Amino acid sequence: MLTEADRARMEADMLEIRNDRPVSIAIRRGTVTLPAQTVRIARGGNIQAAASDTDAVQAAVGAVIVVGDKTLDIRPGDRFTVGAALYEVTAIHPNRDQAVQAQARMVH
Repeated sequence: MLTEADRARMEADMLEIRNDRPVSIAIRRGTVTLPAQTVRIARGGNIQAAASDTDAVQAAVGAVIVVGDKTLDIRPGDRFTVGAALYEVTAIHPNRDQAVQAQARMVH
């Protein structure tokens, strides 16, 4: 069983990972833009990138993981932009005790 010290170390480890390559994002939720939050955006592991051509509109879609501290305010359907890339959040990982991790898709 995990102790409080174990949980504190896990939280510190996740913050260290996030802070290794931090990005500040302003999440758009409907018509509201939330204050900027610090996250790390990483390639989505074994999630495959895909390309689509629907109604003569071509888009490249790649999956990413968004990692933030346990106070990260992010929900499915949220959108944010980093550089020229638009991201849309598709899922939130259920265990949020030490950090928040979300899946998002990047559309070029």
